Amino acid sequence: MISRSGAKALRSSALPKYLCVSAPLRGIFLALTGVAGCYCQASAQEKPATEAVAHAELADESGQYAVETLAEKLDNPYAVTLRPGTPNGGPDELYFSESGAGRVAKLSTAQPSELKPVVTDVPVKPLGDKPDYRLGPLGLAFLTPTKLAVGTGGLGMGKDVVRVYALPDDGSPLPFDALDHAVGPVEPGKRSRIGQGVFLSLAKIEDSVEKALFVASAGDPDEGWLLKAKLAANRLSDLQPFIATRKASGVASPSAVAINPKPRSHYLLVAQAGDRGAKRDSTLGFYGPATGSLALNIQTGLYDVSALAYSPSGDLYAADFAWHEAAAGGVYRLEAAEVDGLQSVRPVKIAAVERPTGLAFASDGALYVTAFGEPAGNTDQPTGVLLRIAPREGTPKL
Repeated sequence: MISRSGAKALRSSALPKYLCVSAPLRGIFLALTGVAGCYCQASAQEKPATEAVAHAELADESGQYAVETLAEKLDNPYAVTLRPGTPNGGPDELYFSESGAGRVAKLSTAQPSELKPVVTDVPVKPLGDKPDYRLGPLGLAFLTPTKLAVGTGGLGMGKDVVRVYALPDDGSPLPFDALDHAVGPVEPGKRSRIGQGVFLSLAKIEDSVEKALFVASAGDPDEGWLLKAKLAANRLSDLQPFIATRKASGVASPSAVAINPKPRSHYLLVAQAGDRGAKRDSTLGFYGPATGSLALNIQTGLYDVSALAYSPSGDLYAADFAWHEAAAGGVYRLEAAEVDGLQSVRPVKIAAVERPTGLAFASDGALYVTAFGEPAGNTDQPTGVLLRIAPREGTPKL
């Protein structure tokens, strides 16, 4: 077992350090560190590096962290995100999609037990062969402190959209149709055989080189499209297929997308959930957000990654949904490691969570987690929760 003090975490600056060990990866090292403002641009002759990882036993540090339940009996809560622009020292506002209830809700970290509706009446539908799971609003991302993007999952394949809502000053809830603007749908066509839908995860980038919103879509399993919409003057436009992640990574189902926060090297991270079996086949790909070129593809050692988030200290965390067994799910810190001289990651469990779906850090350093929980048999009682994870006394910050 690798202790936290004995292993470097997969920080926004740690990955390039490991990459430079291998001579064939020097070009990727330069791209990922953002030298001279570069983005990932692998040449046609340079194949992305995919490292095999053996994880016989995963490190477990869950005893060092306290898990607090802030809300329970939620109906399939999915994504959670922090509203930007909070004054220093002030309480944060966290927004989460209660997918099965067809709404987006919010809470203040100063009064976490008081949930308030933000967007209501979002269409909901059962998840295919898993009718206990219900899909309505899914991925969330703030374009500005007052404009919230919401990905849908209940309209249907080729009909789902990303809707943007202008949040009222008085905090009153908005009905589904009271939107500022929307992008999509992506209907069946030459680049998307069955159309796109079930928009699981959203990530915004806005710097001097690229301005866009990326969308992990569950449509078209043969391609595994990551979608991209242009962002200009706080408005989205032209939602289109961008990266065929299954062809690039060799693994099914793009499930989570995140942007590395390191200045001048905002590379794009895309998690592939893999197949719904008892196999740790999830991968993590590093792409250029401008070109879509895959620079590095790493096996995570997790079953079904459902969310990614960087902590304020720069560590990367992942949620493992573990489709095959709810008790196997959890939240992990991904630490940089080497296997047979190759770049890899080592997942370290910080909390056992049943069916975790969303991760977001608040300014106090705590990690907020949404989770479906295990469906309660034949009852109609929702089992979803919103959790807060924080280090116990004497444990380093997340």
